[in-house]
This record gives sequence, C-alpha cells and structure tokens, in this order.
Amino acid sequence: MAFRCLNLLRNLKNNSSTILRQSLLSTTTITNITQQKIQNIKKYKTENNITYLEDPDTFGTLSGQKVIKEALEDEGDIQEEKYLQEQPLKSQKLTIKQYADIIKQYLQHKRIKEAIDVLETRMLKEDRVKPENYIYNILIGACAEVGYTKKAFQLYNDMKRRALRPTGDTYTCLFESCINSPYPTYGLKMATHLRNLMIEKNIEPNLTNYNVMIKAFGRCADLQTAFKIVDEMISKKIKIRSHTFNHLLQACITDKNHGLKYALIVWRKMLNMKEKPNLYSFNLMLRCVKDCNVGSKEDLLEVIGIIQASLPIRSVENLKEIEGQQQRLLSGAPNDRKMTENQSFVYSSSDSERNIITEANEKHVKPTDFSKSHSDGKCSSTTDPTDLELVTQDQNTLEVIENYKKTTPLPKRYAPNLLSRVVQIDQVLAFQDVSTSQEKFAIIGGQEDFLNEMEVYSIKPDIKTFTQMLPLIENSTEAEIKLIDTMKTLKIKRDIDFYNMLIKKRCLRKDYDSAFMVRNLIEEDNASVRKHPFNKKHKLKVDVMTYGALALACTTREMADKLLNEMKEKQLKVNIEMLGALLKNAAINMQFGYVLYVMDIVKQEKLKVNTAFLRHLETFNDRCIRSIEKNEKEKRDSPVLKAAYNRFSDIYNNWITDVNVEEALKPENPWKQFTEPHPATVQRENFQIVEPKRFYKKKRHYKPYTPRLK
Repeated sequence: MAFRCLNLLRNLKNNSSTILRQSLLSTTTITNITQQKIQNIKKYKTENNITYLEDPDTFGTLSGQKVIKEALEDEGDIQEEKYLQEQPLKSQKLTIKQYADIIKQYLQHKRIKEAIDVLETRMLKEDRVKPENYIYNILIGACAEVGYTKKAFQLYNDMKRRALRPTGDTYTCLFESCINSPYPTYGLKMATHLRNLMIEKNIEPNLTNYNVMIKAFGRCADLQTAFKIVDEMISKKIKIRSHTFNHLLQACITDKNHGLKYALIVWRKMLNMKEKPNLYSFNLMLRCVKDCNVGSKEDLLEVIGIIQASLPIRSVENLKEIEGQQQRLLSGAPNDRKMTENQSFVYSSSDSERNIITEANEKHVKPTDFSKSHSDGKCSSTTDPTDLELVTQDQNTLEVIENYKKTTPLPKRYAPNLLSRVVQIDQVLAFQDVSTSQEKFAIIGGQEDFLNEMEVYSIKPDIKTFTQMLPLIENSTEAEIKLIDTMKTLKIKRDIDFYNMLIKKRCLRKDYDSAFMVRNLIEEDNASVRKHPFNKKHKLKVDVMTYGALALACTTREMADKLLNEMKEKQLKVNIEMLGALLKNAAINMQFGYVLYVMDIVKQEKLKVNTAFLRHLETFNDRCIRSIEKNEKEKRDSPVLKAAYNRFSDIYNNWITDVNVEEALKPENPWKQFTEPHPATVQRENFQIVEPKRFYKKKRHYKPYTPRLK
C-alpha cells in the first residue's frame, strides 16, 4: 500500500513538470505571435504615401516623422522652484545697519546705480532680507540729491508695497527730488501729486515738510501754490521763521518778469512779522535783483504802498485824501504822487500782469492771512526816522522830498533803500522805469547802504555776498577796486570764483587789458598766503573757468594759441564752451584762419559740439554770404573774400561729417547715467568697498562657578 502511494506521487511530479513546461512553451509562443502581430500592423497608405498608425492619442503623425513631446513649463513655476531650492545661508545675511554702511560707501563716491543694486539685487534677491524704511530713505535722499525723480518715486511706491510706513524724511526727500529734477514740468507734476496724496491720506506735514514744499513749488515756477502753503501754515498757527521766508525768496527768483516785486513784498512781510533776516536772506535778495525785474511803474508804486501801509494812520481825513491821490496817480494825473498809507496785497492768479489786490481800509484786513497785513507786525510809531530816503538827482529812478521836521541832519542817499525797516517817503515827484541791474540795485540802497543794512542786523557779509554784488555795481574799474577794498577792510578772503566773475565782467565791456590784469591780483593774494605755511590750502588755483573767461578777451589767433598752450602746461583740458567763446570772437572779427583753427582743435580733441557752437558757425557763414552779395550789388571786386570763403565752405562741409553733428545734437537723457554701471577711468581709482565683519554667536553652556582649591 505504501509503495502504491509513492508511485502515485512520483507520477504526479512528472506530470506537473511536463504541464509547466508546456505552459511555458505556450506563453513564449503567444508572446512571439503578439510581437509579430504588432510588427505586422496593417498600414493604410494614401496616394501621397502618408501612413496612419491607428493610434487615436497621437497627433501630427501624417508626415511620418517622429513626434517629440516637449514638457511645457511655466516660467513662474521655474522661478518659484528655484526660489525654494536655493535658500541663502544665515551667515550670508547682514544686519540693516551693515547694508546701510555698504550703501553709504557707494554714495560717497557718487555710485547711484551700485547703491540701488545693494537693495534691489543683494538684499531682496540674493540674501532675501526684508528692508526697513531707513534703507529706502537713504536711497530716496541720494536720488533726490542728483535729481533722479523717477527712481525716487519708484522706491517710494516699492516701500509702500512692502507695508513700510513713510516718515517725514521720506516726504522731504521726495520733494527735494522734484526741486532738483532736470525736467521742471515733471517735477511740478510729481510735487502736486505728492501733496494731493498727503492731503487725501490726512498726513500732517511738519515744519520741514512745509518749507520744502514751498521750495519745490517755487523752483518749479508755481508761485501761487507756494503762497497758498504759507497761508495754510498761518491758518494752522505754525510760527513762520526766517528760513520759510528764504524759501519764498527762492520762489520769487523763478519769476523773471515780476520776481523782484514779489521779493520786496515778502521782505516787508518778514519785517512786519518781526522776523530778523539772516545772511542767506540778503544773498537771495541780491540774486533776485540780478535775475528778476520789478515790473512796470505801477508795480513799484504798489511796493512803495506796502511800505506806507506799515506806518500808522494819522487820521481818517488823511486816509481819504491819500486814497484820492492814489487814484489820480494811477490814472496819470501829473504833479500828484502821494501814496496811500494803508494797503494790503495778495497774490492773485486771475491776471498775471496785475496780481496784487489792494485794500485801503484796515477794518477789512484779516490777520490770519499771510498775504494781508498783520496787526502784530506793524512797526512802532516811536521809532526814529533814521532810514529816511531823499533823492534829488535826475539820473536816479526816484525823486523824493521829505517834509518831516528833524533836529539832526540825516545822511543823503542816492536811492531809497526799500529793505529798511522804516522808510518814510511822503511825496513822489518823478518816476522812471527800473530796468538795468544798477537801477534795481539802487532801490535797495546800493553797495554802501546795502552793507549798512546788514550791519544793522549784526550780519557780516561773506564772499558769496560780494560775488553776487559784483555784477550789480557800476560797470567801471573804479567801482570794482572799491568793492575789493571793502572786502579787504572786512577781512573777507577772495576766492577764484570771484576773480572769474571779475574777468568776465571786464571782458563783456571789452576792457581786455584789465581782464588780463586780474591774474596779477590772484598772484598777489597767493603771495600773501605763502607767508603763512599753514594756510597753503587757501592758495588760489587757476581753473578751467578762469581760462574760459579769459577766452572772451582773445580777439586774435595768436592770443588764443598762447592761452591754449598755457592750459596745456598746467594740464587743463579745453572744453567746447571755451572754444565757443574763441569762435565767437573769430566770427565777429571775420578772421577765417582763426575760425578754421578753432574748428581743427574741436576735431583733434574729439569734443562734442553744442548748439551754441554751431550757431556761431552759421552766423559767420551767413555774414560772409551777405558781404559777398553786397559787394556784387555794388559792383566791387572782392577776390580775397571769395577765395577765403570757398576754402572755408569746403572745409566746413567735410568738418560736419567728421564731427558727426547729427549724433552730437541728439538730446541726452540725464537719468541714463544712473541706469548704467560707472565707467572705468584711465586713472587708478582708490575706491574699494569694505565688507562688514560677520559676527557668529558661539554656543556657550552655563557653567556654575566653582572656587579653585589650592
């Protein structure tokens, strides 16, 4: 029985192995058959031999070419994946102060683009550090200093997107960027937008913000808004100090037609509010006298009316009489020039020619308005009339007769000083237009009285005061020597800018010998400095501006050649402005050799010409053509002039192509320099950014104190 079971098991094993072998053979055969079937798929060919693979999930197979499936990936997904994978190390990050120190190092060397890249590239992209408003304020202030208005407001918008709160310094720097913008219209647009934004968000400006707003709108020639801001300050009971009036004086300088009139009005308001002018105020007044006009006769009479308004009214009958005299005066009645004694003036935008509104009655004056009279600012009637003006000469702009009884004789002045606190003028007999700089300077006292007025306020003039006073004095050598003697008396050191202005003034009146004599004055000052070895840093050095002013005196080619050789000896590079002055002298004197000599220097030095230089050449060309045509009409032979002009025209045509005038006259974007890296110079620059030290915190474990046992 047992043997039968063993045989049965043996038979089962043999049968199972055979079954497995058969099954394996069958599967291999099946796989071979299926592979053959797949390889031998029916191909349906069209008449163009285009195959169809019977795969509904494949597209573009009609050409018979292999289809390459490209994985479509979004750029944003790639950046996000790269952002998540490339995490910066903690040791790579710096503190906000350390980033600020790096930015300040770039700004110290005027590298605006590199300083901005520290924020936009290193902090935000590489180190992934969240900046603070301190970093943005530094960069906005740097952009404001160079007039990069567009980038300053971009940083401001980026600052708000990062939920950083702008401070008062931020708004100050933004208004400063509008002030220094090379495009005044764009600066005014952005300043208006920023002011409206502050009003919309109920941001209360501080005193510094108000001052810079006045300065911004004034520099951008929006004098009306500047006065409105001052009225807003008074309505909010903000004390107006002298620096606010100085910003208003800067605003008046932008109005070239009536700027001096508004400046005198601002000056009287400053005195009525008992604010003491400083040195900056007097220098701004000189600048306004030099650059602006006072307007018409009526405009100056209105300014004198403001001076009369500061005096007390003696009686109502006198007031009515003065009002009648004023009406007859403005209507043109002769021999009756008495001014009203109580007037108030505001800036009006309705009429640009007459934007001063007068009010004769004191009862209607509001003390809260800056542009109206202030009851607190009136001058005391007990003050002695020490500033009484008396003019009796014909050549002066005003003739005044004073009718006051005085016990002591008062000093006579050549013109009334409208800057004085007390100006008592009763009757104006004659009046002329104030047009020249000397006449405008005369109505504020002239040289002596202007300096005396500064002495009243215990203000010592500086070199800038005399530099601005130089073009306002009489155009004579005696007046200039007198001014220099006054500077020596006051112990004011002359600088090279003062002497450059002196050379230019003498050249403009064609006193060329005296212009070259200024160099002797410079050498005398340097000789006095040599006696003091510690003052060698104050030694005057002749610069390019000095030679540019002397170029106005070079009437011949020999003088120009001598001047240019002297510049080469002192290693000074000539510029296109200086060559333009030489070309102007050559064109006026009709010297063809001189003109070609200057043109050749421009080509050799590879200088970029400007419109003024080309205008001189065109004027010279037209003048030559007119002179030749005139000779032909009068039937006069001029072979020398024709030959010289033909030679000049041939050289001029070739010179225009060589200099590439069209490329040189293309307008340049002043902000382009801040978007490109700083160019490498020929000289070696001692410029190196010092990276801050990184401090690592050591893991210190607490160890209890155990005394040492000896």
